[in-house]
Amino acid sequence: MAASNSILADKLHEYPQQDVIDGANSATFDDCVNQNDGVLQLLHRYAGRTFCTPGKRLRLDEQSYYPTYMNGTGLDELWMCCTVPIVTGVIDTRTNKAPFREGESHVLTPDGQVISLQDLIVSNPEAVMGEKITAFSKTLYGDPTWPIVSKKFDNLNPIPDHLHWTKWEVYDINSFDNPGVCPSHYHTTAMGLYSFVTKEQFSDCMKRFGKNEYNGIRHLAPHVMMQLDNGFVMPNGVLHSPTNLCTHELHVTMDEHFLAEDLTLDGSIGAADAFYACREEDYPKDRHEDWDYLVEKLDFAANQDPDFVKKNSRPAINASEFVGDGVDAKWIVYGDVLGEQRCSILRLTLQPGTKTNFAPESPALFHTNGGSGSVGKLAVRYHQNMILGEIYPEIGFITQLAIDNGGVEISNNGNEPLVLTFDFPQHAHSITPGTAE
Repeated sequence: MAASNSILADKLHEYPQQDVIDGANSATFDDCVNQNDGVLQLLHRYAGRTFCTPGKRLRLDEQSYYPTYMNGTGLDELWMCCTVPIVTGVIDTRTNKAPFREGESHVLTPDGQVISLQDLIVSNPEAVMGEKITAFSKTLYGDPTWPIVSKKFDNLNPIPDHLHWTKWEVYDINSFDNPGVCPSHYHTTAMGLYSFVTKEQFSDCMKRFGKNEYNGIRHLAPHVMMQLDNGFVMPNGVLHSPTNLCTHELHVTMDEHFLAEDLTLDGSIGAADAFYACREEDYPKDRHEDWDYLVEKLDFAANQDPDFVKKNSRPAINASEFVGDGVDAKWIVYGDVLGEQRCSILRLTLQPGTKTNFAPESPALFHTNGGSGSVGKLAVRYHQNMILGEIYPEIGFITQLAIDNGGVEISNNGNEPLVLTFDFPQHAHSITPGTAE
């Protein structure tokens, strides 16, 4: 029997018809985790960036990419698992405020209401995340929270060249999210700076920021053609302008960046806006637009590493521990990042009529890349032409409770391969994937 809950007045911008539960009690928690044998169904959370144009590969219905209440901003991001609200600068014209809990993950309850994943975590962190991940998240944030963000960004044009002072990222650019793209495509990502670029050249470039001419930062950067169905790591501190392909991305639970490019195909960026998302602890406000300080702060060695692509490419490798009869598994992102086991991505493929018991060491977020079947008791199916506001079972979270009960049975009951992608957080494995035992 579902618990009685207080309901918030605010609604999620995509799902105004769903009541939002205010906090979690033990009965609500039990209802959510027991509904699908410890598997939580998460909602698609969409966001738009005012300086980006949607590439329209998020599988939304054509009319859904530009909600009337977003004042012309299109949806170019799908946030699959994030335990904090994001900030895009978009204003919901229905409320004249930023969208409520923008990008933050919510779980569908048995009664058709929604509750934030973070509320469920706080109510019983070790049952959701396990003892190890709970302890790790407390060392990072003080309070228990899922320590990794899973999202997809999908832009018609490359986004502005930028860097993160603290936030490292990993990319999975796959053929499921980019149908029809030839392996010999020429969608490139700018990475770092050419070895011949001097501090003076970089300084001159940045001092042109917002001066009515393109500052030309990407003229100083090598461009790398991204390989479909492989992974790539982007350490913090390195300039990059991601490809205009739909990209599945994981990063630590925070959002900070410095925009180094003042003109893109989607418009101009003012000098003040370049520093809009810099955190004070990473880049002091009194140094904004102090280009000489920026030059001294930039890690030129990391940006001009001649082996950068070799060190950070992650070709897909066999994940033998999950392979079985009719079941294939590949690690897409694996190994250490900046000297530590940061996160990893697993792609699992089940042929029609097959099933497997999936019992990883750690809880994980998953999303569906193709086919239909079930994960525990949660029926999942890959959808096309999704209508904003409707709920589709594609995204889920395998809790520690499910793992403690022996894992979950995954089965393919359709006529096509069932393809699932799992996102694991930092320190999820006793042996880091892709490293020698």
